[in-house]
Amino acid sequence: MCTSWYIIVSSGIIDTGAMAKHKTNKSKQSGIPLIAEPPNFCEYAGAACDQTFGNPTMSDGLFAYPSEPEIIASTIEESIPKLRSQTEGRLWVSWKDLDTSGQIIFCKICTAFRFTKLVIADVTTLNFNLLFEIGYALGLGQPVLPIRDTSYIQDHKIFDELGLLDTLGYIDFQNSTSLAEGVTKRIDDTPPFHQYPSLNTELPLFIVKSHIQSEGMIKLMSVLKKSGLRFRTFDPREVSRLSLHEAFKQVCSSYGVIAHLVAPGRVGALAHNSRCAFLAGMSMAAGRFTLMLQETEVPQPIDYRDVVKSYSRASNIPDLLVPLIKSVVEMLQERRFIATALPLRQLEKIDLGDLAAENEIGALRTYFVPTGQYNEAKRGHARLVVGRKGAGKTAIFYSVRNAYKPSKDHMVLDLKPEGHQFTKLRETILQELSPGLRQHVMTAFWNYLLLMEIAHKIVKEEERYAYRDYDVKDAYERVVTAYGGNGQLEEADFSERLLRLVDDILARRKDIAKIASTADVTQLVYKQDISPLSATISDYLKVSRKEDVWLLFDNLDKGWPVTCATPEDIMILRCLLEATRKIQRQFESRNVDFHAIVFIRNDIYQHLVVDPADRGKETAVLLDWNDPEVFKEIIRRRIIYSTQLEQPFDILWPHFFETHINGEESFSYILNRTLMRPREILHFTRESIDTAVNRGHEIVTQADILKAEQTYSCDLLVDLTYDLKDVSPDYADIPYAFIGSKVVLSKDEVKKRLADVKIPSNRFENAIELLLWFGFFGIYVSEDEERYSYKFQHDIKTMQSTLKYFAYCIHPGFRKALSCQESS
Repeated sequence: MCTSWYIIVSSGIIDTGAMAKHKTNKSKQSGIPLIAEPPNFCEYAGAACDQTFGNPTMSDGLFAYPSEPEIIASTIEESIPKLRSQTEGRLWVSWKDLDTSGQIIFCKICTAFRFTKLVIADVTTLNFNLLFEIGYALGLGQPVLPIRDTSYIQDHKIFDELGLLDTLGYIDFQNSTSLAEGVTKRIDDTPPFHQYPSLNTELPLFIVKSHIQSEGMIKLMSVLKKSGLRFRTFDPREVSRLSLHEAFKQVCSSYGVIAHLVAPGRVGALAHNSRCAFLAGMSMAAGRFTLMLQETEVPQPIDYRDVVKSYSRASNIPDLLVPLIKSVVEMLQERRFIATALPLRQLEKIDLGDLAAENEIGALRTYFVPTGQYNEAKRGHARLVVGRKGAGKTAIFYSVRNAYKPSKDHMVLDLKPEGHQFTKLRETILQELSPGLRQHVMTAFWNYLLLMEIAHKIVKEEERYAYRDYDVKDAYERVVTAYGGNGQLEEADFSERLLRLVDDILARRKDIAKIASTADVTQLVYKQDISPLSATISDYLKVSRKEDVWLLFDNLDKGWPVTCATPEDIMILRCLLEATRKIQRQFESRNVDFHAIVFIRNDIYQHLVVDPADRGKETAVLLDWNDPEVFKEIIRRRIIYSTQLEQPFDILWPHFFETHINGEESFSYILNRTLMRPREILHFTRESIDTAVNRGHEIVTQADILKAEQTYSCDLLVDLTYDLKDVSPDYADIPYAFIGSKVVLSKDEVKKRLADVKIPSNRFENAIELLLWFGFFGIYVSEDEERYSYKFQHDIKTMQSTLKYFAYCIHPGFRKALSCQESS
C-alpha cells in the first residue's frame, strides 16, 4: 500500500492528495490557493482549462440554490443582507450576483467556487444542477454547508436514500432570520476534506452502475471487461447508499469515472441520476476523465449537458467509451512520479478495502481470511455456497478462482452474468410448456450453454499450450471445429453470450408448439449437434492432462425477490445443478475431475431444502458468522496490509481506537450493531475511521464511533427498505412504522404499528416473518440476551417457535436511525 503522496507530472491528471497538501502550503505562503489557478484538465475543454480567472474577489460565502421553488429562493436571498449586517467585513454573495453574460454559465460558477471560503448549498429539493455543483465544490476541496427549509417537504426521502450529504450536517431553516443565524454559527465550523487518496494505478476506472440491468448496462460492462483496464464499481443493487467519504475516495483515486444514467421513466431514475450528477461534478473538479453515459436522448441540466453522451441503442456504447479509455491508457503510459515528503498519519494509512469484493480482487489475495467454509469449497466438497448479501460469497468466489486459475493444470470458468436474461426465457418460453418438458428444456439449455463456455475457454486460452504437443494440438483443433466460429460471440463476454442464446431460442419460439417429447427439445435449444462438441471437449481435457475443471457460478439469483422466488426461478437453479452433474459424470469417465460451485442466497437455498426431490442431494456450506474472533481477524489483516504493523488484534485495536464506549468494549460495541456479516463490520469500522480523520483525530474516539453509528444506522435502514421494496412495493415503508418505538415490543404492539402504515391484517404474519428474516426484529429473552436470525441460520420457523415465550426487539443497528426508546 502507498504510504506517501505523489504528484503525477504529465499532460493531464494531478494527484489530488499531493495537490491538497501543496494547496495548504502555498496558501500559507501567498494566500492564493492552488485551485485559484486554471486546472490542467477540464472535461468541458477536453484539455487544459481555456478560461482566465483574472483577479476576482474572494468571498466569505457563496449561496447556491435553485430558482424554483421561488418561495425558498426568495427566503435565501433575503437572508444575505441580514448576514452582511450581522457579520461586518465579510462578503456574502449568491449565484445570481455572478455576471454570466457571454460566458458558459458553469464556467462562471466554477470560478466563483474557487474564490470563496464556503459554499452554502440549498438541498430542500432535489435538483440535478445543484447536486452537480455540490459535488464539484467538494471535488475542489472546498467546504460545503448544506441548508434546507424543514417546512417544505419534498424529496427528503430520496436525500436519505442517497446518503451523500449526511456527513456534512445540515442547517435547518424556515425563514431568512433563522437561516442567517444558522450560517453565522457555522462560518468557521465547516472544514474541507483532507483525507485525499493516492491515484489507483491498478484499478484506474470507477464505474457507477445503474440499478437497472438494461441492455446498455450489460454492453457497458462487456466493453470495459474487454478494454484491458481494470475497474472498481458502485453497484446500488449491492450497496444502496454511497457515503460521502467513500464517494470522495473512489472518485479522487481514479483516472476516469463513468456514470451510467438511466432513462427518466425508469423506476428509481431520480435517485440514481442524482447520485450520478453529484459524482460527475466531483470527478470533473478533481480533473478526472469523466463520462456521463445517458440511456436515451433526454434534455439535460444546463451545468453538464455538454458533457453527457447519449445512446439509443446498446451497440452505440463502444464508440462512446473509446475516447475515455484511450485517454486513461495514455495517461497510465505517460505517468512519472515525483515522491514528496508528505507522509500520512498512522490513522490515515488504514485502508479497510472496498465493501464489494469485486473491487478488490487483487488485495483479497493478501488479506482474505480462509475460513472453514472456504476450505470446504476449495477442496471441492461443496456444490453450493449459501449466504446473505454481504456475507462473503463473492470473496470466496474470487479466492477459489485465484487458488486454481494461475496453473495450466486447472481450467477455471468464473461465470457472473450481469443481467436478468432469464426473465425473457421464463415468461415467454417456460410458461408455455408442460412441467415435465419445462424442466427438460432448462436442463438442456444449461448443458448446452456450459459446454459452449468450456469450449470457448479452450479455444480462447489454450492455444499456446496446444501447439507444444502434437496430440494436444490435434485435440485442440477438433474442439475449434466442433465449437464453430462466430466472431461476434467470441468477442462478447459471458453475459452477452448468454443473452444471445436466449434470443436465439426466442427466435425459434414457433417451434414450441411442435414439442411433444423430449426428443424435440434439441430443435428448440441446440443450434448444432452437441454430441461432437461434448466428445471433443472430453478428449482435449484428457490428452492435455488437465487435473480438474472448476465451474464457479454467481449472480444467478441477483434480482430475485427475497423469500419470493417463483417455482420457475427454483427450477432454473435446479436444472443448472442437474446439468453440472451430467457434465461431471461425462468428464470423470475420462479421469478429469469436475467441480461446480453455485453461490446463492439463504432464502433460495431454503426452497431446495424444502423440496423432497432435492433434499440431501446438494452439499452446501452456510456462511453464518457467529464467532467474533473471525471478525477481529478480518479487521486485523486489513490494518496490517495498509499500515505494515504486524501485531495481534489486541495490540492493533487500542493503537487506533478508544477501547470502550460507555463502558462496553469498543469492538464489541461496533460488532453488536451489525447484522454479523463482513460487509457490515467493514462499513461501520470504516465510517468510524473516516469520521475521526476528518475531525483531525489521532485515534478513533468514542464520539467518532457514536457519530459514525448514526450514519451507519441510516445506511442500514435504507438498505432494508430497498430489500423490502423488492419483495413488495407495499412493504418499503414498514421500518418507518417503528420511528420512536420502544426497543422491546409485544406482538400486538407490532401489529398496531404495521396497521399504521396501511399493511392489511391478512399480511401481518408475512411482514413480521420478513422483518425477522432480515434481522430487523429479534427475540428479546432478557436484558443480556437478544436472538437474531443469524443465530438460527435464518430458519424463521425455528426462530418463531420460541416467540410464544418471549417478545420482539428491534436490532441495535436500526435504533439510532429510528430514534428508538431504550428500555429503562
